[in-house]
Amino acid sequence: MPALRNAEYFQFISSAYDIFVKFDIDSDNLGSLYEELGRLLKVAETAMTAEKRSEQVRAKNEMDRYRDRLHSKLFNYLKSILYDERDPRFDDAQTIMRAVKEIGNPTQLAENAQSAMMTALGNKLEPLQSQLEAVGAQQIVNDMMEANRQFIALETEYREALAAQKLDGTPTSMAAARKQIDPVYRTIVNAINGQCGIPSKKETYKELITEANVLAVRYDTLLTTRKREKKETGIKLNVCDECKEVTGNE
Repeated sequence: MPALRNAEYFQFISSAYDIFVKFDIDSDNLGSLYEELGRLLKVAETAMTAEKRSEQVRAKNEMDRYRDRLHSKLFNYLKSILYDERDPRFDDAQTIMRAVKEIGNPTQLAENAQSAMMTALGNKLEPLQSQLEAVGAQQIVNDMMEANRQFIALETEYREALAAQKLDGTPTSMAAARKQIDPVYRTIVNAINGQCGIPSKKETYKELITEANVLAVRYDTLLTTRKREKKETGIKLNVCDECKEVTGNE
């Protein structure tokens, strides 16, 4: 199981849980374990949501810093031209700089205000394309405006996710959730292994074993095609030749 990434692990355990619940084998003895696995999957789901939110924040902050740097790049590029009054690009650079200063410096503002100001700057520079081309600054402006658009999209996505699902307190990390899930899952698998070793039980467990191994093949294939430098055999639910049991190998 360590070979599976968090999202893969969650999908695998969720699918295995669905199989266990579907067949409800030996519910008198395993029912409480099925319930515990279901509860822990909800904990893992919350952990996944929190991690996704953290990733959204990281991407949003990175794009915010990038658009700041591009604004500084534009300003300093124009400034470097304006140091030399004999530079043939001087007049065009001065016209552009005048527009930039008229809008103001957005990099010190709050995120939403900065987005609005950068959008206003883009609109202000739109009629100055010929001047921007003449001084060689058009690509900088294009990159800056694209970074601003991407930031706005990331900010919107983050806000929508925040509104859609509120987390209670500090969620358990996915790493911690996995440590709780693993022993419960393995206990269920070991119990199934023990039961399917009884000749009279083989037919009862046949369909469960078949579906479990179809699931296992899917994730083994995923790990094989990833071709990691470090060999990883992944997690398997194999069919034992002797009793057609479920085995959990790493």
